[in-house]
Amino acid sequence: MEFREIKKTDANEFKQAMEIYLEAFPANERHPLATIVDRVNRRLSRLYVASSNGEIVFLALLWPLKETDFVLLDYIATKANHRGQGIASAFLTTLRDELISTRKHLILEVEHPQFGDPKEKERRVAFYKRHGARELEGVRYLLPPLDGTTPTEMILMIFPEYSDEKISGALVKNLITQMYREVYDRQSDDELLNTFINQIGDTIKLV
Repeated sequence: MEFREIKKTDANEFKQAMEIYLEAFPANERHPLATIVDRVNRRLSRLYVASSNGEIVFLALLWPLKETDFVLLDYIATKANHRGQGIASAFLTTLRDELISTRKHLILEVEHPQFGDPKEKERRVAFYKRHGARELEGVRYLLPPLDGTTPTEMILMIFPEYSDEKISGALVKNLITQMYREVYDRQSDDELLNTFINQIGDTIKLV
């Protein structure tokens, strides 16, 4: 399957991708559509799609973190009636080659299986690990509520293979703080951020 970047937010393909976005993610994990439009137009966020029979069936939004070698996988979703066909797997395989060639890594925010319905969340974690992603062991991470309600307990993962089986805790703190600032418009003194950021140790094992 071919994946391509959509840069024009007034295109019908963008509209179809946003329909998948609205269906796939709960309100507390979604930015307003106007925010997505603005970010894609300003090239802060990169939107990739795939189509089947002229219909958009997959989207991924990537956020390159400024002046780092890391890219946040902001969103990834397949249209409901096309799930289970290996589209997301094909995207990760394609993306892996690009990341390796540019010496960058993907950061993934994945819902924590210990909170809420575990089956689907465990399946999602296992999916990423099958493709070579590794979990940042013991790192608590809270996704800010994008509708002003409740934060979501997450785990962080890194993709593809890292050069070592561990990563600097200072680097992880800096990346999280940068994600909060760039993606969620929250500063380093943010109350939610400071409920967990200082619990991160000096060295984080990748599992």
